[in-house]
Amino acid sequence: MYKVIIIAVIVTIIGLFLLTKIDPTNATSGIVNGETTTLVDEDLVNVGITGQITHTGNYDISPQSTLNDLIDMAGGTTDNADPNSYTPTLVIGSHSAFYISKKSEIPEPIITEDIAKVNVNTATADELDEVGFSSSQAQAIVDYRNSNGDFQALEDIMEVSGIGEKTYMALRDKICLV
Repeated sequence: MYKVIIIAVIVTIIGLFLLTKIDPTNATSGIVNGETTTLVDEDLVNVGITGQITHTGNYDISPQSTLNDLIDMAGGTTDNADPNSYTPTLVIGSHSAFYISKKSEIPEPIITEDIAKVNVNTATADELDEVGFSSSQAQAIVDYRNSNGDFQALEDIMEVSGIGEKTYMALRDKICLV
Protein backbone atom coordinates (compact mmCIF):
# COMPACT_ATOMS: atom_id res chain seq x y z
CA MET A 1 0.00 0.00 0.00
CA TYR A 2 2.83 2.44 0.88
CA LYS A 3 4.49 1.76 -2.48
CA VAL A 4 1.33 2.80 -4.33
CA ILE A 5 1.07 6.03 -2.32
CA ILE A 6 4.75 6.88 -2.88
CA ILE A 7 4.43 6.23 -6.63
CA ALA A 8 1.27 8.37 -6.78
CA VAL A 9 3.04 11.24 -4.98
CA ILE A 10 6.05 11.04 -7.32
CA VAL A 11 3.82 10.97 -10.42
CA THR A 12 1.87 13.97 -9.09
CA ILE A 13 5.04 15.96 -8.43
CA ILE A 14 6.43 15.21 -11.87
CA GLY A 15 3.09 16.11 -13.45
CA LEU A 16 2.94 19.43 -11.62
CA PHE A 17 6.52 20.19 -12.58
CA LEU A 18 5.79 19.53 -16.24
CA LEU A 19 2.64 21.65 -16.14
CA THR A 20 4.62 24.65 -14.88
CA LYS A 21 6.83 24.38 -17.98
CA ILE A 22 3.89 24.63 -20.41
CA ASP A 23 2.82 28.11 -21.49
CA PRO A 24 -0.10 28.29 -23.91
CA THR A 25 0.57 31.94 -24.82
CA ASN A 26 4.39 31.68 -25.15
CA ALA A 27 4.64 34.99 -23.32
CA THR A 28 4.66 34.16 -19.63
CA SER A 29 7.25 35.75 -17.38
CA GLY A 30 8.37 34.40 -14.06
CA ILE A 31 11.13 34.53 -11.52
CA VAL A 32 13.59 31.66 -11.32
CA ASN A 33 16.54 31.76 -8.94
CA GLY A 34 15.98 35.47 -8.38
CA GLU A 35 16.21 36.33 -12.09
CA THR A 36 13.38 37.41 -14.33
CA THR A 37 12.90 34.96 -17.18
CA THR A 38 10.65 34.73 -20.20
CA LEU A 39 9.65 31.45 -21.78
CA VAL A 40 11.13 30.95 -25.22
CA ASP A 41 9.23 30.84 -28.45
CA GLU A 42 10.52 30.94 -32.00
CA ASP A 43 10.86 34.77 -31.95
CA LEU A 44 13.26 34.99 -28.98
CA VAL A 45 17.01 34.59 -28.61
CA ASN A 46 18.95 33.72 -25.48
CA VAL A 47 21.43 36.49 -24.58
CA GLY A 48 23.84 36.67 -21.66
CA ILE A 49 24.66 39.83 -19.73
CA THR A 50 27.39 40.14 -17.09
CA GLY A 51 29.45 42.75 -15.32
CA GLN A 52 27.96 45.71 -13.49
CA ILE A 53 24.38 44.49 -13.76
CA THR A 54 21.88 43.77 -10.96
CA HIS A 55 21.04 40.20 -12.05
CA THR A 56 23.65 38.76 -14.37
CA GLY A 57 22.57 35.79 -16.42
CA ASN A 58 20.96 34.66 -19.65
CA TYR A 59 17.67 36.11 -20.81
CA ASP A 60 15.31 35.28 -23.64
CA ILE A 61 14.59 38.43 -25.63
CA SER A 62 13.49 39.50 -29.08
CA PRO A 63 16.41 40.18 -31.44
CA GLN A 64 14.69 43.48 -32.30
CA SER A 65 14.93 44.64 -28.67
CA THR A 66 17.66 47.00 -27.52
CA LEU A 67 20.47 46.49 -25.06
CA ASN A 68 18.56 48.83 -22.74
CA ASP A 69 15.59 46.40 -22.83
CA LEU A 70 17.96 43.57 -21.83
CA ILE A 71 19.45 45.69 -19.04
CA ASP A 72 15.92 46.40 -17.77
CA MET A 73 15.14 42.66 -17.79
CA ALA A 74 18.29 42.10 -15.72
CA GLY A 75 17.22 44.64 -13.10
CA GLY A 76 19.30 47.56 -14.37
CA THR A 77 22.94 48.47 -13.96
CA THR A 78 24.73 48.90 -10.66
CA ASP A 79 25.92 52.31 -9.45
CA ASN A 80 29.43 51.27 -10.47
CA ALA A 81 28.55 50.71 -14.16
CA ASP A 82 30.48 52.75 -16.73
CA PRO A 83 27.88 54.39 -19.00
CA ASN A 84 30.56 54.74 -21.70
CA SER A 85 31.06 50.98 -21.95
CA TYR A 86 27.78 50.22 -23.71
CA THR A 87 25.29 51.66 -26.17
CA PRO A 88 21.77 51.37 -24.71
CA THR A 89 20.09 51.79 -28.12
CA LEU A 90 22.06 48.95 -29.71
CA VAL A 91 19.67 46.39 -31.23
CA ILE A 92 20.35 42.88 -29.85
CA GLY A 93 20.38 41.31 -33.32
CA SER A 94 22.84 38.42 -33.45
CA HIS A 95 24.77 39.32 -30.27
CA SER A 96 24.79 36.49 -27.77
CA ALA A 97 26.45 38.21 -24.80
CA PHE A 98 27.14 41.64 -23.34
CA TYR A 99 29.48 42.86 -20.62
CA ILE A 100 28.91 46.12 -18.72
CA SER A 101 32.26 47.26 -17.37
CA LYS A 102 32.86 49.14 -14.15
CA LYS A 103 33.87 52.76 -13.77
CA SER A 104 37.56 53.46 -13.37
CA GLU A 105 38.42 53.78 -9.72
CA ILE A 106 41.25 55.83 -8.33
CA PRO A 107 42.78 54.32 -5.21
CA GLU A 108 43.52 57.41 -3.12
CA PRO A 109 46.83 56.54 -1.49
CA ILE A 110 48.44 55.07 -4.61
CA ILE A 111 47.52 57.09 -7.69
CA THR A 112 47.30 60.85 -7.88
CA GLU A 113 46.12 61.25 -11.47
CA ASP A 114 42.95 60.07 -13.21
CA ILE A 115 42.83 56.70 -14.87
CA ALA A 116 41.35 57.09 -18.33
CA LYS A 117 39.89 54.32 -20.42
CA VAL A 118 40.82 54.15 -24.08
CA ASN A 119 38.01 54.72 -26.56
CA VAL A 120 38.27 51.92 -29.15
CA ASN A 121 36.31 54.07 -31.62
CA THR A 122 38.79 56.98 -31.62
CA ALA A 123 42.11 55.74 -30.18
CA THR A 124 45.28 55.56 -32.22
CA ALA A 125 47.25 52.33 -32.46
CA ASP A 126 49.78 53.76 -29.98
CA GLU A 127 47.04 54.55 -27.44
CA LEU A 128 45.61 51.04 -27.78
CA ASP A 129 49.11 49.60 -27.38
CA GLU A 130 49.49 51.49 -24.08
CA VAL A 131 46.51 49.73 -22.44
CA GLY A 132 47.77 46.25 -23.25
CA PHE A 133 47.01 45.37 -26.86
CA SER A 134 50.02 44.20 -28.83
CA SER A 135 51.22 46.48 -31.63
CA SER A 136 49.72 44.21 -34.28
CA GLN A 137 46.40 43.94 -32.39
CA ALA A 138 46.25 47.72 -31.95
CA GLN A 139 46.83 48.31 -35.67
CA ALA A 140 44.27 45.60 -36.51
CA ILE A 141 41.69 47.43 -34.35
CA VAL A 142 42.32 50.70 -36.18
CA ASP A 143 42.17 48.96 -39.58
CA TYR A 144 38.97 47.11 -38.66
CA ARG A 145 37.36 50.33 -37.40
CA ASN A 146 38.34 52.17 -40.60
CA SER A 147 36.83 49.41 -42.75
CA ASN A 148 33.70 48.59 -40.71
CA GLY A 149 32.86 51.71 -38.73
CA ASP A 150 32.64 52.23 -34.98
CA PHE A 151 32.31 49.38 -32.51
CA GLN A 152 28.79 49.20 -31.08
CA ALA A 153 29.51 46.88 -28.14
CA LEU A 154 32.69 46.05 -26.24
CA GLU A 155 32.31 42.42 -27.34
CA ASP A 156 32.61 43.50 -30.99
CA ILE A 157 36.36 43.89 -30.43
CA MET A 158 36.58 40.09 -30.73
CA GLU A 159 35.56 40.43 -34.41
CA VAL A 160 39.03 41.88 -35.07
CA SER A 161 41.47 39.31 -36.41
CA GLY A 162 44.00 38.40 -33.72
CA ILE A 163 41.82 39.37 -30.75
CA GLY A 164 40.17 36.49 -28.99
CA GLU A 165 38.22 36.02 -25.81
CA LYS A 166 41.35 35.88 -23.64
CA THR A 167 42.56 39.31 -24.79
CA TYR A 168 39.05 40.74 -24.57
CA MET A 169 38.59 39.44 -21.01
CA ALA A 170 41.94 40.88 -19.92
CA LEU A 171 41.33 44.35 -21.38
CA ARG A 172 37.56 44.88 -21.35
CA ASP A 173 37.68 47.13 -18.28
CA LYS A 174 40.33 49.34 -19.91
CA ILE A 175 38.33 50.22 -23.02
CA CYS A 176 35.14 52.14 -23.72
CA LEU A 177 32.93 53.11 -26.67
CA VAL A 178 32.45 56.83 -26.03
